[in-house]
Amino acid sequence: MATPSSGLRLKELALRLNLKAKEGDPLIYGITEDSRTVKLGDLFVAIKGQGFDGRDFIKAAKEAGAVAVALTEPDLNVGPRLLVADESSFRTVVNQAAREIYNQPDRALDLVGVTGTNAKSTICYLLEEIFLANGQKTGVMGTINYRWPKVIRPAPNTTPEGPLFWRTLFDMAKDACQVVVMEVSSHALELGRVAGARFTQALFSNLTQDHLDFHGEMESYFQAKRKLFVLGLRDDGKVRAAVGIDDPYGLRLKEELSQRAYGYGLSLKAEVRGENLRLSLSGLKMTIRSPFGDWEQTSPLIGAFNAQNLLGAATIAGLRGVAVPVIQAALAKARGAPGRLEKVASPANTLVLVDYAHSPGALLTVLRALRDLKPRRLLTIFGCGGDRDRTKRPLMGEAAGSLADIAILTSDNPRTEDPLAIIQETRVGLEKVGSPFLEASMAKTAVKGYLIEPDRQKALNLGALILTKGDILLVAGKGHEDYQIINREKKPFDDRVIMAAALADIGFKSNGATL
Repeated sequence: MATPSSGLRLKELALRLNLKAKEGDPLIYGITEDSRTVKLGDLFVAIKGQGFDGRDFIKAAKEAGAVAVALTEPDLNVGPRLLVADESSFRTVVNQAAREIYNQPDRALDLVGVTGTNAKSTICYLLEEIFLANGQKTGVMGTINYRWPKVIRPAPNTTPEGPLFWRTLFDMAKDACQVVVMEVSSHALELGRVAGARFTQALFSNLTQDHLDFHGEMESYFQAKRKLFVLGLRDDGKVRAAVGIDDPYGLRLKEELSQRAYGYGLSLKAEVRGENLRLSLSGLKMTIRSPFGDWEQTSPLIGAFNAQNLLGAATIAGLRGVAVPVIQAALAKARGAPGRLEKVASPANTLVLVDYAHSPGALLTVLRALRDLKPRRLLTIFGCGGDRDRTKRPLMGEAAGSLADIAILTSDNPRTEDPLAIIQETRVGLEKVGSPFLEASMAKTAVKGYLIEPDRQKALNLGALILTKGDILLVAGKGHEDYQIINREKKPFDDRVIMAAALADIGFKSNGATL
């Protein structure tokens, strides 16, 4: 439960926001737009969302302890209320109100924002490892959870809605955190969830096709990510941004930010660059050259893209003044985020990994990294989520068909869509790149092709059965998730657990030994 703030009178809040308050002046201790989370003394936000109207939950919120309501309708008689005239600015106002109610907690914290299509979670985990090694009490907000020492909370969104964002920062500040590392999604930036927050440092990893159901096209997607650097990042003449310039959108952003950013990557143009990269099944080695110093870096993480993630984390840490030996030692042991190229087993010279890759760019990146390890065959199990960007489905098929030797096309989180319809849209890409359809009986000895198995558990079992010595198997799409969404129901499902059990059933132990 969140620690209550010291409280703010409704009329004082209205005065700070240049709004009107009516019918009383209660003391406000918290703010929420979810009637299920209302605590005594809260301001309830009656916002109109996708598929719901907050006004329908005002009665329930007041019964739960809400002492005032924020809304746009001046004539709605609901007792003490904060009136917002312009509905289009409602979310921004709610965000500003939350910051005031929770005593502007960002003033007591250094915020480090990490954005980009891929690698946000991994980079946040790397930074957390570095900052903790540097003796700093660190909070993290991201896809996997919201956490700080002795506290772990579930993450309803990668970046929380404004009220929860400020409440979480308030709790972190109350627990004496010094720095907060957070994934900042394009949705959050576009919807103003972090509006008003000032970030001490910010990182851009890359941009590949995803979320076009929300943004419409890539330029709008990029402009949403860009807001973190032009609106949220402190502008005091210091270098405060780290930008991955191996990515074309990153290079564009770096050129715009100019002296305000360091580029990182494997490119010779990068201020923080990796040289002499050596990759293996057990991890990577490289030389890092930077304005903070040069050093040899080892890591248990696999693939060139993880070299870029290490460079990004090193750049932010260097900008924050962390000493090179601390960065070097922390990155040498950091294993990244759960479900990001996480090893399930390595039986008999065979590697099985689970990864969150669920966009065409992410899947291409991971498959390329694994192809560089020169397996006998590269196998992948993947699917596409329902009720999400349909245009990326054939592109996911192309990615799998062009780089994997054997692909098993299955369900991801089908949600309310027909799993077979999603599969049909995805297989178009496999066939476009000439990947032949295979029967299951052919897959153990085949050198190229794809199979279809709509049931994800059966698909994972099939992957275990066709695995042979020298193969690498990638289970893509869900990563750390421990559920599968079918219709509107979340059912228990963890790729890592199910894959380990499937391997054990056929004679492999998940620790890499053979039975």
